[in-house]
Amino acid sequence: MSQKVKYNGTIFERRHLAAAQMAKDMLSLGDPLMRRLATGALSHLGQGEALRHCQDFVSALKDQDRGVRYCAVVYLAFARSFSGPSPVQEHTAEVAELLKDEDPGIRYWALETLANQGFASQPQAQQLLAALEDIDPHCRLAAAKAVAKVTPDDLPQAADVLVRSLDIEEPEIFRKSAAEGLGYMGIQAMKYLPRLVQVLTDRYALARAAACGAIGQLGAEAVQQCCRQLAPCLEDEDLDVRLKASEALQLLDLPTALASPVARLRWWGAEQAFERPDVELAEALASLLQDETKEVRAAAAWALSALGETAAEYMALVTSAVKDEHPDVWPPILRIISRHLPEALPESLGEVVQHVTSSEAHRRLRAIEALGAARDASLPYLEPVVKALEDEDVTVRLASMEALHCAGKRGVRKGDKVLAKLVKEDPDSQVASPGLGPASTLYDCWEVWP
Repeated sequence: MSQKVKYNGTIFERRHLAAAQMAKDMLSLGDPLMRRLATGALSHLGQGEALRHCQDFVSALKDQDRGVRYCAVVYLAFARSFSGPSPVQEHTAEVAELLKDEDPGIRYWALETLANQGFASQPQAQQLLAALEDIDPHCRLAAAKAVAKVTPDDLPQAADVLVRSLDIEEPEIFRKSAAEGLGYMGIQAMKYLPRLVQVLTDRYALARAAACGAIGQLGAEAVQQCCRQLAPCLEDEDLDVRLKASEALQLLDLPTALASPVARLRWWGAEQAFERPDVELAEALASLLQDETKEVRAAAAWALSALGETAAEYMALVTSAVKDEHPDVWPPILRIISRHLPEALPESLGEVVQHVTSSEAHRRLRAIEALGAARDASLPYLEPVVKALEDEDVTVRLASMEALHCAGKRGVRKGDKVLAKLVKEDPDSQVASPGLGPASTLYDCWEVWP
């Protein structure tokens, strides 16, 4: 089917060619709205075709209408050439002129455009350095990124400029952008690491998060030096701060974290060891089963349970952990014992089952979960678990159902009457919803088992 189109007396072989010519003609119209539409139309022709009109975009950078300038510079910021150097590289001077524009959005995208042209933007180095003191914080951050990509030799000078904005007297958003900008400086900003550490306690959450991220970008040496200061950020009230701190600490080797005198770092290290099992960490994790901090002991137990039969090499520490006062330790420890230390299982189950009738719901919950971890070996100890199916706490009831399920068919049969009752009468939908709740599912399974 032919795509020939006639426009303004000229026949074009393809529709997009006619559309491009129409857009070019619209750029010369007096109505700024039409010129904006024309710029947008050219940018939607696809990377290859649109780049053929690079000069039109460059001309649009000088348009009197800020909307036209904005559309043009945003396109140039994202323009990519798949067949050689981008023609945008030849027009960095024209783009740099926009750094004086009154619109901060235009200045921001001009900086992004210059950054994306890499070394081709080096003639504009002084203007990039000047932009580090832009009145808009987002422009400052874009300038830092641009300097890092375009003129890496100027990074020390750029870092000197940025660090001045870390002062507590500066507006909070400038402290945030300065900290984040220093991250782009990499190793060149190492001498300002103490200043970034100070920002970790800034009253502005975004500044704290930016400091955490920047320290991570500075590299493993920086994280090693200030891991103790990063540790409190793992419990920051702001989620972004916690995530950035954890991300930065990924550069810290786990043996160092596990041996840290800071409890929060040991806790974090044990959690990471669970996510990244390594038998080389087994001894350190086993020793943490006797740590003075209960959260560390629990995290270490879970990490050790992920190491398979290696955990059995530390039988004395593992079996003694069954008597730990912190109930979160019990489920992973019973998991280890049931799979790799069966000779210690009866005594361990006898120790844990006592807590199923505890007055504290959390202790009952963890004790039942620990029995479930023992699977069918827990069958002789399930009577109190069956009674817990009617516990006042819904999490305990749900854990009891899971424990019966883990014990297999015989476990479910032990609680068949109570399960049938729960399907009809339990007030919580998680427990009783027909076809959805655990009680309903387990009862249905029991009905079809021989």
